[in-house]
Amino acid sequence: MMTILKPIAFDVIHCMSQLFDYYLYAVYTFFGRNDAYESTGLGLSSSRLRTTLNRIQESLIDVEVGSENVGSLAPGEERKEKVPSPHLSHMVVLTESNTLYGLSQRVVATESLVFLAEQFEFLQNHLDSVMPAAKKPFLQQFYSQTVSTASELRKPIYWIVAAKAIDYEQLLLLMTNVKWDVKEIMSQHNVYVDALLKEFELFNKKLSDLSRHVRIPLPVSNILWEHCIRLANRTLVEGYANVKKCSNEGRALMQLDFQQFLMKLEKLTDIRPIPDKEFVETYIKAYYLTENDMERWIKEHREYSTKQLTNLVNVCLGSHINKKARQKLLAAIDDLDRPKR
Repeated sequence: MMTILKPIAFDVIHCMSQLFDYYLYAVYTFFGRNDAYESTGLGLSSSRLRTTLNRIQESLIDVEVGSENVGSLAPGEERKEKVPSPHLSHMVVLTESNTLYGLSQRVVATESLVFLAEQFEFLQNHLDSVMPAAKKPFLQQFYSQTVSTASELRKPIYWIVAAKAIDYEQLLLLMTNVKWDVKEIMSQHNVYVDALLKEFELFNKKLSDLSRHVRIPLPVSNILWEHCIRLANRTLVEGYANVKKCSNEGRALMQLDFQQFLMKLEKLTDIRPIPDKEFVETYIKAYYLTENDMERWIKEHREYSTKQLTNLVNVCLGSHINKKARQKLLAAIDDLDRPKR
């Protein structure tokens, strides 16, 4: 149409870009919006993606349709370009654990969007050649702001599946039952490791069952595995930070547990290196630091929460440093926390 009807070439691309914008907005609204995970501050949606979504909402979505407040409607001209917010069909259920929380539908939606974005990339030179010079900045903006952000939707959308696919709360609960102030070196790992691995095996089975019906592309399965492993490793550190009493042998037991987890996990997935592996190992090894090293370590490792750092000082060093030294380290942690507030 653009080639045949050159005078309206811009209108064609403008409408196409609106369709793409609307589709991107719909996919995010249905499958990626989750305030509970946004508030974790994990940066699941990049600021660029949030800006794009806000821009689409302001320019394209008629938020007032369906609201009771009819009196305050914008003037007709301004609303002409706007369309009602999309609604997901009731046939789509996103709460079933058997379907991995609607993973098939999420994949179809997200990957079709990524595919469309790729088609737009192929067309870019052609579209540019038929655009009037004055309108070229519009095209460039469409590519830089919308087309290039499509693949960024994968992260928040698949994160929601990963956050529910493994029972991380149960893992924390099992870890609280472990006795960490043991007196001798253990040769047998703890039960919570087997429980966690069982969860991963179940996840792996569900993933392969689903892929018989809807092909799960490799980038998607990699993102899912990466999210799940990252969440599991962060839960392990949180579990270790809940420990009230711990001996040197107890720390060795943590290392034994983690090594067992890694060994079995690597048989389930091809992802290398294992995401956040160092996050756990560094935390366990910090137990063996002396007081002076610990102060420097605290300043260098801002990735741990205040609670996790405080636990290291109180539980780990508590046994072999005096009260004054402990206060000094706790003050160093407090200083780190200030800029964040």
